[in-house]
Amino acid sequence: MPAGFTPAQERSLKHQAKLLQFTATLVVIAAVLNFLRIGGVFPFLFAAVDGSGGGDEAAALLRNLVAAIPTFFYIGAVWIAGGIFARVGQGEIFTVRNSRALAMVGGAVGLGAASAIVIIPPLLAWIDGIPYRFESAPSDMLLAVIGGLIQMLGFTHAKAGAIRSELDEII
Repeated sequence: MPAGFTPAQERSLKHQAKLLQFTATLVVIAAVLNFLRIGGVFPFLFAAVDGSGGGDEAAALLRNLVAAIPTFFYIGAVWIAGGIFARVGQGEIFTVRNSRALAMVGGAVGLGAASAIVIIPPLLAWIDGIPYRFESAPSDMLLAVIGGLIQMLGFTHAKAGAIRSELDEII
């Protein structure tokens, strides 16, 4: 653990990290199960197996898959964050590995938001056969900025660790 942590603070941090890792795992499982439940995957599969599946089911499944693209990025971000929590729970805090993982979390959040803003709306309009008109939810724009910030913090933290290593070698 880094200098300045009391044994009680260290135990508390490890406990919190383990709890967050467990929570992240539950979030990933719940998100995947929820997508399977409402994403139209199961009804499409059953229709395809019994031969009654037509174009409507396939189009609905495609629409649901396209609409879920940002969610897959967000699930990836939570999964990566769970890895960070696991390492912090084992006492690995200020490491290059965690810094890179933090940058990956930010990148996944940013990509999810960017896809929700730029890619998904025109694809859904194309699937539905309607003209595309740009609209974006403020929450998507906010997530894009926060994702960029988290990514930048991860890169900055990794660079700071490299500089500190160089300074430690000099001293």
